[in-house]
Amino acid sequence: MSAVNDTPALSVVRCAACGRVDTPRRSVCSACLGSQLESLAIQGEGVIASFTTIRRAPTQFRDRAPYDVVVIDLDAGLRVTGRLDPHSSPAAVGARVRLVSAQGSDTVFAVSQT
Repeated sequence: MSAVNDTPALSVVRCAACGRVDTPRRSVCSACLGSQLESLAIQGEGVIASFTTIRRAPTQFRDRAPYDVVVIDLDAGLRVTGRLDPHSSPAAVGARVRLVSAQGSDTVFAVSQT
């Protein structure tokens, strides 16, 4: 899913009953248990709230190790988890990031160069 100008976007859901925006996709709202959820694309920009470096990765990700897993506080108000692009500047709490790609549950961010 892409936002304006082919900038990658995150796919989330918004509850028609209470307006809560949440991720990942789910069948009921986590706030009001409403079942009318609509898809929404949001900008993938925010700041790193926390991160850790995975050095001994599970078998399916062993070829990517070491890699950083980041927790991002998005400007849109959500907190999401993803990986830091291996070509990005190093992770640091408070660093601005932007979404590089979002393919299913594989969400990749990079530290923004300011």
